[in-house]
Amino acid sequence: MIGVDEILKRRFLELIKSVQPAGRWKLVVVDSLSLKILNSACRMYDILEENVTLVENIEKQRQAYPSVEAVYILTPCIESCSRLVDDFSRPEGPMYAAAHVHFINGLDNTVFNDFTRKLKATGADQYIQSLKEMYVEFIVREQAVFSLDDERKFNVLFGSESSGHGNRTSSANKIEGELEEIAKQVLCICVTLGENPLIRYHRPLDVQGTINRNIPWHLAKLVQTELDNFCKVNPEYPPPRDPPLPRGTLILLDRTIDPISPFLHEFTYQSMIADLLKTEDTAVGIKYSYEYTQEDGTTKDQEITLSDQDTVYASIRHMHIASTTEKLIENFNAFVAENKGGSGGQSSVRSLNDMKQMIANLPQFQEMKTKFSAHMTIASECMSEFTKQNLETIGLIEQNMACGETPEGIAPKHLVDELVPILDDPYTSQMIKTRLIMLWIATSDKVDPEELQLLLAHARLDQDYKEAIENLSLLGVQLSKSANKQGEKTKKDKKKRESAASQQEVPFDLSRYVPVAKRVVEGHIKETIDASLFPLLRVAEPENLRRDSTHQTKQVPQLRVYKTQWHKKSTGNNAAPKPPSGPPVIIFIAGGMTYAEMRSAYELSETFDREVYIGSTHIITPDKFVTDLSRLDKHTPPPKSVVPEYTASVHASTLSSTPLHSSPAPSTSAKSGHKILGKW
Repeated sequence: MIGVDEILKRRFLELIKSVQPAGRWKLVVVDSLSLKILNSACRMYDILEENVTLVENIEKQRQAYPSVEAVYILTPCIESCSRLVDDFSRPEGPMYAAAHVHFINGLDNTVFNDFTRKLKATGADQYIQSLKEMYVEFIVREQAVFSLDDERKFNVLFGSESSGHGNRTSSANKIEGELEEIAKQVLCICVTLGENPLIRYHRPLDVQGTINRNIPWHLAKLVQTELDNFCKVNPEYPPPRDPPLPRGTLILLDRTIDPISPFLHEFTYQSMIADLLKTEDTAVGIKYSYEYTQEDGTTKDQEITLSDQDTVYASIRHMHIASTTEKLIENFNAFVAENKGGSGGQSSVRSLNDMKQMIANLPQFQEMKTKFSAHMTIASECMSEFTKQNLETIGLIEQNMACGETPEGIAPKHLVDELVPILDDPYTSQMIKTRLIMLWIATSDKVDPEELQLLLAHARLDQDYKEAIENLSLLGVQLSKSANKQGEKTKKDKKKRESAASQQEVPFDLSRYVPVAKRVVEGHIKETIDASLFPLLRVAEPENLRRDSTHQTKQVPQLRVYKTQWHKKSTGNNAAPKPPSGPPVIIFIAGGMTYAEMRSAYELSETFDREVYIGSTHIITPDKFVTDLSRLDKHTPPPKSVVPEYTASVHASTLSSTPLHSSPAPSTSAKSGHKILGKW
């Protein structure tokens, strides 16, 4: 599968490469939001390879280079447009020789008119060589994963203000505005992938006593409008694929589809790191700090970013922790075998402790040594937390609740009795107790108030955790019951693992639950999905997959760039990649996605030989999800703009440049309306 990360990287590099000034060298100018998107797709080395001398932030004071042309990659907001005008209307003369302007999304009609007025009024328009819309307003997290990086959306979409309590018109307008922003960013995903997809959405049953906001349906209509408008302005879109394939499908869900997955302890490597260890989630990956043992036996603080760039991490992130350690040892032994001269005579290792000792004897292989040392430490700490937090016992109860059966296929009958000792245990954290109670509520057909009070009495929770449990009703957990027809749990393996050691069976017994999102996509691909619960917004029209090559489409001014020849990319020794067996599937979950759901996209892609991509407003961990739930009944703060407010020109003070990999603020999308562009 060609990853969305590679596609976005190529689009940015093609954009930069397309600018060929007479002087060869050029600069790239970004703002805080476009910088974050660029950082998620490209590294500094990739950009500098395209004859770029500097990457600078338009919000900062900079050195003028009046003889060098600049490639601008900006957010389509009035703040960045005003700063661009300032660059070419200074009394001292223009900052650069010319500007090749690219916006990360469509320009709002009001912003466009104000921008053109300022350009003409100041005479800066003479320096604008080109203006294009890129439609790339999203963050790539992994090969198959994208994010809008906007945690605030969860509170806006599912908070008490949106549940109909209070001013219904005001809350409806607020949700509509947020969904319009999401729709414009989902359009960016489709354009980047070169797809005009069919749209399938979740239409939950109306269950008495629960809140049904119909978010997927509202979002589906808005996304369809965005796609229709884009295709109207760009009649050649979508570009043909070679070999031809039917239209892909965009499946729109929201967090109510599966209120179980966010609370479960996952025992795959990536999920355990995010859940059990103290990490920092960034646009370029998961950051983790650990203690590193040096050759002389002393320790040193080390930081690692876990991303696709780390090949060791990419090969083990979706494995169960028991398999992870085995794979880590296997990879390390293969590395040692390739470098026998530097292994001190030892040929292989059998445990993480053996790895630790041998790594100390490999000073000449610093890069690989650092990677193996990091993952050895991380795997050990995950297993330590697994034991310390009693997760073998807790995880089994969680799986029995989520799956509705024990590993032997028997329905659990005494869940409350099993939960009470764990809730009584002073060594069980309040967060785990809260997750267990919420999981019990989400998986119960009917919640007995007396049993709930008994569990709460034994848990002795602080107020924040109690509020999180109370706010679970705002998520409308009952809405998931209808979806679980598509989210059936995995059956016990037909072939018993008779030869497996007991410790190797643990990950399987503790990992039986299958996310509903995965079952929905399986049903879609197999064509067994319940169309009443997951209808298509429009019935698919017959497609002519083999377009007449002699037919010439009328040429129109190409103000929007959406080069999507990524499917022709070669792999290996310039060999053509194997074509997928069917059209791509794009999954979007409004309100957050779990690491288990992210992993499902890779599993689906491998099982069905399809391109499967998954994205959401943001990525959630269990603890973060509980914290967010506790705030659902609170007032939602106004959004913080990533691009700073424009107050005055930055060209009046001391000058300094900004490197590419600075630390931008958290992302929020720039609101835009209907796109009406003039010809440049």
